[in-house]
Amino acid sequence: MSAFLAAWSDVVAGGAALVDAALDVDPVGGSSVAWDEACTTLGVARVPQAARQPACHSRQQTRGVPLEEANQALDAFVATRRAALLSTLTPAQRVVAEAGLGTLLEHAKAQFAMRATEPVTRGLFKHAKAAASKHQYGTSSRPEAYVLACPSCGGPRQTEALTCVFCGGDL
Repeated sequence: MSAFLAAWSDVVAGGAALVDAALDVDPVGGSSVAWDEACTTLGVARVPQAARQPACHSRQQTRGVPLEEANQALDAFVATRRAALLSTLTPAQRVVAEAGLGTLLEHAKAQFAMRATEPVTRGLFKHAKAAASKHQYGTSSRPEAYVLACPSCGGPRQTEALTCVFCGGDL
């Protein structure tokens, strides 16, 4: 049974990696090196270049490859792993494993479709908001106020020392 678990783990991890590779494609409807390699390895028929972006925009995708292409890649990936997965099982176990593969495939396709239409936040704004939310005012170890001139003689502060260079008074 450990061979089955190793093969099942391979299918789950590979499916998740395939979904991630399909979502990492930028711009929407474009392609990437990782996605091209995956499609070539799996023998997936690519959507023509002229139809890629219109197909994505018609489904209101905000990221990734066209939905049809991702679904074909997931189908091909599961098909390539099916024989290795089912080879160590009894006929009764194969029925259950086939149903599990179908459910896994449906979930992977639904995950891609859901994440491909999520809003995308780009740029520094996201990072700036995170940094600003971590900052706590008043907790700094630095002084809150700086003396720029000596209160007794009015001379400018020239060093970090707390005594005036001109009159020797306390700042």
